Amino acid sequence: MPAALTRVQRVSSVRGPMPGSMTNDEVLALLNDGSLKAASIAEEVECAGCPPLSSAQVDSARDALAKLKTEATAQTAGLEGPDAGDLAAQISALPELLALALVHAAGRASRQEVLLPIASGGSKGLVKEAKRELQRLKQKGVQVREVKRSGDAILKPLPEAEAPLCYASSIDAYGERAIWWSRAAKQGVEVVQVVYSDVKGILQADALGLSRRSWREFVKRLPRQSVVFTAEISKEHARSLIAEAESAGSRNGFSPPATYGDALRMLGPAPDPLPPSPGNAVDLGADGELPHQLAGAALFDDPLFMSWIPEEDSLRAFAARVDEIAVSQLYIDPKQKEEAFERASEEAAQVYFTSARRTLYSKRLLEMAHVLSQAARIDAARTALAVSRALLAEAKTPFCRALFGHALRERLNQPAAVPAAPEAQLIMP
Repeated sequence: MPAALTRVQRVSSVRGPMPGSMTNDEVLALLNDGSLKAASIAEEVECAGCPPLSSAQVDSARDALAKLKTEATAQTAGLEGPDAGDLAAQISALPELLALALVHAAGRASRQEVLLPIASGGSKGLVKEAKRELQRLKQKGVQVREVKRSGDAILKPLPEAEAPLCYASSIDAYGERAIWWSRAAKQGVEVVQVVYSDVKGILQADALGLSRRSWREFVKRLPRQSVVFTAEISKEHARSLIAEAESAGSRNGFSPPATYGDALRMLGPAPDPLPPSPGNAVDLGADGELPHQLAGAALFDDPLFMSWIPEEDSLRAFAARVDEIAVSQLYIDPKQKEEAFERASEEAAQVYFTSARRTLYSKRLLEMAHVLSQAARIDAARTALAVSRALLAEAKTPFCRALFGHALRERLNQPAAVPAAPEAQLIMP
């Protein structure tokens, strides 16, 4: 049994059961126990009858506690460290159970520069606890500055021009992507991190509060590789994507995770009507749509599309047809085999791309047009937009044929096992 849990249980046995409560010392013991994972701490807190916590919130609390410890030696009474405001904002954004414990830890570390902003505004419980810790410092002989009673808040919201951006990753082979919705808050930046599928709906949701500095560092770690790219989007579009994913999951019989409730409280209502996709703003150039529609097969040369393949059952059926062509005596030369392969790709695409699938892929390509434009791959962005529009009318397009063909073309000369479905490529910072 971990040492922290032993301490918690020992204290509880002495004072008797107190459903729904944990002392500051008990919470700090859990956070300080390096043998415990964040999920285990969240589970322990919930078992004690306290409001549930997410792993992200526990990680943020541990990060703040580490900063309190490492920066304490660099601070002196009356002098404000460069990160004091950010650290105060990070603590204030946490659930009250964690925030109160960290305020207590700040008092122990004589971090009045962290306590003062908290004591000047915020929730009533945090203000009271911060003032109590400041009073204890005075009793120890520390010269403590007076808490501001009026005037502008020490932690101001970001001006509208500096409001944080929202972000969306590229879409993988399963129609999954990550969304980072954010907004400025008095204590820093409020963030909702969502992973969703356009078929299964909300797969993961976390709501957390970050200091402005932590948010900047977070954004720097967002994936921007060739196979996964993160694009900037508006707050309204980010919220609409989350709402559409929730609706799709509900229609298809999938429920969001329990943490989605906390995220919704931060997100608020979805915009009505939903804003248009930024992919529509891509300039198709002087040649218009048609040349880019005809170049649809070239999208699979781009790293962001290389993993795109049909669903497994359809891919297996097509692989069996390709194997027949590869070994058939009816085709006497490679050219005839290639022609048969193209006909088979066309037939498979016609069966696969029902009206519902054409709508689904059209939306995916429209979103990818914006991602590609942000990645400065303008030719691919124009092609994605043109194919997106063409799909709404028909499935007889180079893109549809190539979705099957690009995955199995080499199989014509070397029959082999059906390629395994690609692993999810979303990379979380």
